[in-house]
Amino acid sequence: MQSPGESRDDAPLPGHDTQARQQDARDAKPEGLQSLSEIYDDARVKLEGRLTQYRLLHSLSVADIADLMANVYEVDPEYARLAGLLHDWDKNYSDDELVARAELFNIELPDDTRNMAALLHAQTGACAVAREYPRLPPEILQAISRHTSAAPDMSELDMILYVADMIEPLRSAPSLQLLRSLAGNVPLEELFIKCFQSTLEHLIRRHRYIHPGSLAVWNTYAAKERARNRKG
Repeated sequence: MQSPGESRDDAPLPGHDTQARQQDARDAKPEGLQSLSEIYDDARVKLEGRLTQYRLLHSLSVADIADLMANVYEVDPEYARLAGLLHDWDKNYSDDELVARAELFNIELPDDTRNMAALLHAQTGACAVAREYPRLPPEILQAISRHTSAAPDMSELDMILYVADMIEPLRSAPSLQLLRSLAGNVPLEELFIKCFQSTLEHLIRRHRYIHPGSLAVWNTYAAKERARNRKG
């Protein structure tokens, strides 16, 4: 699978509609952006043209929650805030467009891609923002790429973005209240596991497809939890 930092988004995109191509052209790489705060301000403006109003507000909310969580869990808050803002960069593409973008970025696609196309926005978005903002730290790109299906070796920043995306206040599911109450009161990995478990339970209740990699994530952290319990 291609690293987000090695992406190219300047080739023709098969199946990509004219409006989306024009959007990419308008989002051509800015010159002279040096700091993460400058990138944040520039991306904030660009996202107004890429996302729906709700999705933009969601991204801003995730950025705020990620910032707060980072301060509690002693993770770089600037990294967390920027990852939160950028995490849904490719969210408004259709399933077919996401598959085409994944092929463009040389992202390895499983045989059952059509069942998980919507999840691809995490990986394609990471590749796209790497091209858009070459100075982005790899830790931010990784967190963006993992915010949907997670990974067995989540970093603290990865976990903060995953959790913030789930518990930000614009989401209204009643089950989120418990998870929100745990934030800052339990270790970060424990909070992530509970959020990940909630996601799996939601998918099972709705008879939805589960990404094969998500089972590996669950088994990894379940094994770690069992090992801790045996030592305790």
